[in-house]
Amino acid sequence: MKPVVVYDGDCGICEASARWIIAHIPAVDVVSHHQYGLAHIGSVWFVTDDGRLEGAAAVSAILKSADARAYRAIGVVIGLPGVRSIAQVVYSLVARNRRHISRLLGMNACGLPQK
Repeated sequence: MKPVVVYDGDCGICEASARWIIAHIPAVDVVSHHQYGLAHIGSVWFVTDDGRLEGAAAVSAILKSADARAYRAIGVVIGLPGVRSIAQVVYSLVARNRRHISRLLGMNACGLPQK
C-alpha cells in the first residue's frame, strides 16, 4: 500500500500543507479526513502498512518520503531525540490554534465559508 497522509480538510493551514505535499512528495497519497471517512481529526496522520503516526512524528515521516534530499534531511532532523520533543510541542501549539492562524493568514478556517 502506498503511504497515505490524512489531513483536516476544513483547515486552511492543513489544506495548504496538503497541496504542498502533493506537489513535492509524490511517494504518498494525500486525502482529507472526510475522504478517509472521519468526522474529525486533531492532527495530521501518516498511515502505512506498519501503522499510523500523528503530529510531528507524521511530519517527520512524510518529509523522509520525499525525493528531494533537503526535505528528507529536514524529516530526519525533526525525528532526532530532543528535536522531536520540541517539534511535537510546536506542532501541538499550531494544531490547537490552526483555525485562528488560518483566519489571520486569510485562509479558509473551520466553520468559515470558503473564499
